[in-house]
Amino acid sequence: MSNAAVTYDLAVIGAGPAGAAAAFHAARAGLRVVLLDKSEFPRDKICGDGLTARAVLELQKLGLEEEVQKRGARIHQFQMTAPLGRVVAQLKGAPGFPDYAYVLPRLQLDMLLVERAVAAGAELRTQQEVTHWDADDSGITLKIKTSSGEQSLRARLAILATGAHLALAQRMRLLARKPEMMVASRQYLEGLDQQDTWHLHFGRSTLPGYGWIFPAGNGLANVGIGLEHRRRDQSLSEDLARYLSSKPAQVILKGAKPIAPPKNFPLRWDFLQSPLSAPRMLIAGEAAGLVNPLTGEGIDYALESGHVAATHAIRALQTGVEDSAAYAAALHAEYDKLFLFSQRLRDWCRTPWGVSTLALGAMARPDLKMRLVGSLLGGHTAPSLPTAKRLLKVLLRPQPTN
Repeated sequence: MSNAAVTYDLAVIGAGPAGAAAAFHAARAGLRVVLLDKSEFPRDKICGDGLTARAVLELQKLGLEEEVQKRGARIHQFQMTAPLGRVVAQLKGAPGFPDYAYVLPRLQLDMLLVERAVAAGAELRTQQEVTHWDADDSGITLKIKTSSGEQSLRARLAILATGAHLALAQRMRLLARKPEMMVASRQYLEGLDQQDTWHLHFGRSTLPGYGWIFPAGNGLANVGIGLEHRRRDQSLSEDLARYLSSKPAQVILKGAKPIAPPKNFPLRWDFLQSPLSAPRMLIAGEAAGLVNPLTGEGIDYALESGHVAATHAIRALQTGVEDSAAYAAALHAEYDKLFLFSQRLRDWCRTPWGVSTLALGAMARPDLKMRLVGSLLGGHTAPSLPTAKRLLKVLLRPQPTN
């Protein structure tokens, strides 16, 4: 039987967190699922490797938290440094969320996710790149490039989870124009002393943007910078070197040494404008622009949206009604307020004055600090952000005495 004649219930394009999560949930529900990726696994994915409280909940649903805890670093504290002021806070989970996070390199995490999908019944096909598709009333036909030539694959529905890679979406005219994207550079260092604190630095060496130092277990550190745009006067690697030599970074890293050259990567954060579906196709994870506009975090949203996409695919196949509008509505209901808040918070963090005002306000008011930390690190709150006038009033208001 040729590949063109084989019909799957669901084809998932891309085996990163969004795709693997979708494949797991769909296969566990009894669907015949094929999971496609152009790479071989295990493979590295350039990323900050952070797993927020939101991500932890999804890992629990996948049955993976125990493995992640064994391999990575468990995070209990957050520190944000601005030119004026520093916010240090213990993680406190919002209702229903854990009070900790993790860091685990994507080389290991993505392999765990793929293995979990396969164990649930999904068929994994690697080194297979989808180049085109055609949808009709009964299903979708994928055109696939492999080492042995072109092949076709037929499925009733598909999920697109190709991350920040734009070529396929542009080829299929899902994107009218190239979306706004952040740029980032990541490097691994060894010899880190601190093992339970996430560090974000908003300083003169990174603005408009931020630097991060995330412990990844056993003295390993994931260190990087995220910028709104590439600087014209120097390369991203030079920007990262400048951050690593800054005083805030040096205080934490001390004698930690690089173990590999830095690698650069784009980040799509255009969820509020991104298409979320096409005929017989749902779009999940970073392919839907689901990356936090401030922090660049996206693993949690990928795992969640992959789960939501699988749920809607299961329902569509059971009822015979393809309701992509309901899928889009579910994502917008979940993320719109958070993304709007994060964009506004990012506006504050573009300048030394703005980010310092936020830090000083958080230092003065514990309630503001916890809202800020919950949004930056937990990704589970979307509170209203004070205007500049209100925040200055907070800073100048006398504190009650006991």
